[in-house]
Parts: sequence; structure tokens; C-alpha cells
Amino acid sequence: MSAKVTTTFTFSSTDIASDTLSFSVSEVLSLTGSGGIERLNLAAATGSGSSYTIYQENSFPASTPTYLYIKNITGSGFSASAGGPSTASVVHLMQTGSGHNTNNQPQHPLARITMGNFAYIPMNPTSSYQIWQGNMLGAEGNIAADTIVEFGIFN
Repeated sequence: MSAKVTTTFTFSSTDIASDTLSFSVSEVLSLTGSGGIERLNLAAATGSGSSYTIYQENSFPASTPTYLYIKNITGSGFSASAGGPSTASVVHLMQTGSGHNTNNQPQHPLARITMGNFAYIPMNPTSSYQIWQGNMLGAEGNIAADTIVEFGIFN
């Protein structure tokens, strides 16, 4: 099976510097393997300091370009000041597996994705990738509130 996916990143601002800043990068990916979007509630995976594995190492050959799309959809169950550091649900992405940190807590995550934000990351297919929910104030992996995450692995 083969499919094409177009990704575009645009960065622009009229007031970040003395000149207007604007650039855009596009890439068409020819996918030869699997792909698709999943949605899950991290509250079911956490509560005991555990994580949810979104990709198991060596699921694809090391020579195959592999990409991760991940979005923190919601953080319901937090206070009305959601988005503040003490109440926001944060998704932590860890890279683990052979030669990587196998600690079960996100002390040094590859990415922290706050509510409503997303990441698009080229992956190392020989590593595992896991996610946790937390609030960045020590409650990582132990929040009972719903945190809905959408993700897809494409190669």
C-alpha cells in the first residue's frame, strides 16, 4: 500500500523582529507502510506512574523514514484556569528502548505538549516512544483527570 501525505509548516510574524518574518516549508511524504490516527484517554494509562507506549522499537526498519504526529486534545477535569502551569494537562513524550533512558517517569522528555498544541516529529524507528500526562508540578503520571491524545505514526 502506498499513500501520499503533504505536510506544511508556516512561520510568520510582523512584530517579532524589526523586519517581517515569514517562511514556509512543505514536504510530500510517500508512505509505504502503515499510518492512521488513534485517540486515547491517558487517564486510563496513568495513575500508577505508568506510561502508554505509542510506538514499540524496531516496528519498522531503521532505514525507513518514520514520523509521529501527536496532539493534546483536551485536559478536562482541571480547573477553569486551564493553561496555567498548576492546572494544565501536559503530555510528555519520552524516547526509550535500547540505549535510551528506561526510567518510568518523564524527567527529561523529548517533548512536552500542552493543551491544544501538537508536535510533528521525525522518529528513530529503532527506539520506543511513550507518553504520560502531568501538570509539570510533580504530578506526572498520577493525574486521574481525562487527557485526550490524538496520535499517528507514519512511514
